[in-house]
Amino acid sequence: MIKLIIFFVCLLGSTAKAGDEGCSGIGLRKAYSAMDVHGVKACFLYTKADVQTEGQLSRDPDEISIFSVIPPESPKLVYKFPYAGTKGEITEAFFLPVAGVDEEMLFVIHRMEAPRSWDSISDIYNVSAFRWESGALHLDQKRTRFFDLGGDTIDEQGRSTFAYPYKDKKSVEAAISSPLFYSVIADNKITGTILEKTFLHDGDSEPLPQNSSKMYLIKGDRVVVEDSMAGWCRVSYQAKVKIIKKWAQCKSINFSAS
Repeated sequence: MIKLIIFFVCLLGSTAKAGDEGCSGIGLRKAYSAMDVHGVKACFLYTKADVQTEGQLSRDPDEISIFSVIPPESPKLVYKFPYAGTKGEITEAFFLPVAGVDEEMLFVIHRMEAPRSWDSISDIYNVSAFRWESGALHLDQKRTRFFDLGGDTIDEQGRSTFAYPYKDKKSVEAAISSPLFYSVIADNKITGTILEKTFLHDGDSEPLPQNSSKMYLIKGDRVVVEDSMAGWCRVSYQAKVKIIKKWAQCKSINFSAS
């Protein structure tokens, strides 16, 4: 899996969308309506991509960046959204309360066209998040890693093999209220039950969907999950002679009895 950084903004107090005053003149053009929190304006803007291919006749599409503006200070670049030389857009930006955090957090869903060299048959989605701390916007790496990025894939027969699960506000809201999210963020393990025949995939710190092993679990198998990202869960299964640790799709695991 290609890993790209994504992130959250934690906000103090009430949150609201604001006008784009203060954002003009920073980037090439607006990518999404500015978000305003306690006088700090988050500006989503298209910016010129740094990537340039030798001998290229046309310029790559613009990338999207987020800046923070605190008058009268100069705008500060906070983050450049994932970029793969294709067109991208911010589809949604919204505030949600998160357990363990005093104030709401800002979640940003970004979408970009999948490069031709990628296996995805859909656009690539990623969920970004920011935290407001000590007067500035900060990346919350642990929470953003949970969402990571991905797209939908199919096999040679056209059957779905994976669907990135966090494409809209509803799916993100459901994720942050799930026992899996609580456990992963708290660095705890959680027990689940396999719902259907589920193939296992290799990978250490992150899943490698293209490296599918011949191993699989069946309905009713009990697993322990200690990590999750982009809809994949790292499971530990006690076999007859050894413990197997692989990655499986989280949608195939039930955590309701945990």
